[in-house]
Amino acid sequence: MLTRKEKTLLVNEFVDAFKNSSIVVFTDFTGMPVSHTDDMRMQLFKEYESEAVYKVMRNSLLKTAIKEAGLNLEDYEEFLEGSTGVFYVKSGDPIVGLKVLTEFAKKHDGKPSIKGGVLEGQIFDANKAEELSKLPSKQELIGMFVRGLNAPINGVVNVLAGTIRNLSNVLNAIKDQKSE
Repeated sequence: MLTRKEKTLLVNEFVDAFKNSSIVVFTDFTGMPVSHTDDMRMQLFKEYESEAVYKVMRNSLLKTAIKEAGLNLEDYEEFLEGSTGVFYVKSGDPIVGLKVLTEFAKKHDGKPSIKGGVLEGQIFDANKAEELSKLPSKQELIGMFVRGLNAPINGVVNVLAGTIRNLSNVLNAIKDQKSE
């Protein structure tokens, strides 16, 4: 049983998460073994270098945190039914965590199932979570951008190298002709 002080600390932690985290995801972990929960936490922590949090929370405490964060509780009611686990990140790419959760669920009979959440202040449902998890991560986007910038440079290098190669071939042909 949690003491009043522990409840207050948990509520304050989640008020801070709702206000400052780029993503908060509500999951249903019903029927999920504790060992799977631990594995999932380890995957999340590995991706975020301990900047990720996944906690099982009482819906009543979450409702209090939502109200204290100044959010409209009605927007979150559907996420606060049944057993609720909450994932959020203190810093880092929010999509990576969503990818980890959806991939983990695919490998473990759909557990935990994502109920919905909030990404950068926008509420999303389970279907949107699936779509969001397919987006490229920040690192992948940076890589795509750099490759896009690099492509014209590679083209110029190839054209110049081809010209030099052609010049070299002409000079070799002249040399071979004169040596005969």
